[in-house]
Amino acid sequence: MKINEKVSSTQMMFLMVTSIAVTGFLYAVSITSAIALQDAWMSAGLGATLIGLLIAFVCAGLGLYYPDNSIVEYAPELIGKIGGKVIGLLYILSFMHMSAIIVREFGDFLVTLFLPETPLVVFNLIIVLLAAYAIYNGMEVLCRINQLIFPFFIGAFIFVALFFYPEVRFYNFLPVLENGIKPVLFASLIPGMWRGEMAVILMFLPFMNQPRETLKTLIIADILIGLLLTLSAAVNIAVLGPLLAKNMVRFLEQLQPLVFFMWIVGMTIKLAVFYLASVLGAAQWLNIKDYRSVIFPLGIFILVYSFALFENSAEMVAFLAKPAIPYMYIFELIIPMALLAIAFIRKKRGHK
Repeated sequence: MKINEKVSSTQMMFLMVTSIAVTGFLYAVSITSAIALQDAWMSAGLGATLIGLLIAFVCAGLGLYYPDNSIVEYAPELIGKIGGKVIGLLYILSFMHMSAIIVREFGDFLVTLFLPETPLVVFNLIIVLLAAYAIYNGMEVLCRINQLIFPFFIGAFIFVALFFYPEVRFYNFLPVLENGIKPVLFASLIPGMWRGEMAVILMFLPFMNQPRETLKTLIIADILIGLLLTLSAAVNIAVLGPLLAKNMVRFLEQLQPLVFFMWIVGMTIKLAVFYLASVLGAAQWLNIKDYRSVIFPLGIFILVYSFALFENSAEMVAFLAKPAIPYMYIFELIIPMALLAIAFIRKKRGHK
């Protein structure tokens, strides 16, 4: 599929930060705090950032070999038509699954925290329609919208820290490494999994006007996300203490206007990112020239699937805390690393 739209590396970096941090500051921080307690800020920042850097190098490496193609398009070239088609289909399904999770996170959050009498279907339908409209207008429009709200998005994180500063108790960080380094390292897998969502760029490399800047784009995005999640984790622990930090609902009840801004706009952009990846992948897999023709059917599937995923919010958090870890890393790191190794070997043999 020929991509005519182009975005800058800065716009792509902004898009990665928004789409990852908007859910990371809530679920990743709370789940990490339940494992690492007062040391969760280390997991959210240091450990997860290293995982993100590894994923950045792998994705950028694939981008150097195939700057004009998505992973759905070049997988058949690397491992054969049948195997490549299977890999492409698995990625499409994973993007659709991720989209459904985002929809459910959005709906459950608003129902739980703000409007418990409103049916879940109302919020789920609204965000799917907003995201569908955004991707129908294309990647360039999506990136421009995100670029417009990005300063406010970053400012919201800073405002949260300043808002709660009078309630900060630095003794909540003590004792440091009380249970050793193992809980910190294990907990790093959670925010690292969120950081791995940068692998969605494997679908968007053809949109970049300077694909050779992919590595720099992802490294800066990884560092910025690390700073934002570290700040969120630190403020959460300092205000609530290590035992209550896992309950982000209590932390956010005082910030309703700000949360509305960060979630409604940020979550719509995040859904649009993974929804667009699903749509592009499906169109490329089926050899459809105009990806817009599959926006509606995939949107219906994502909406319906969002209800079937989990019985309640607790079940969703339990999935994100354990089963999602190996599942997500397969698509974020293991398969891309395998494809990169194959591409490297093929290139060396070609030179010979």
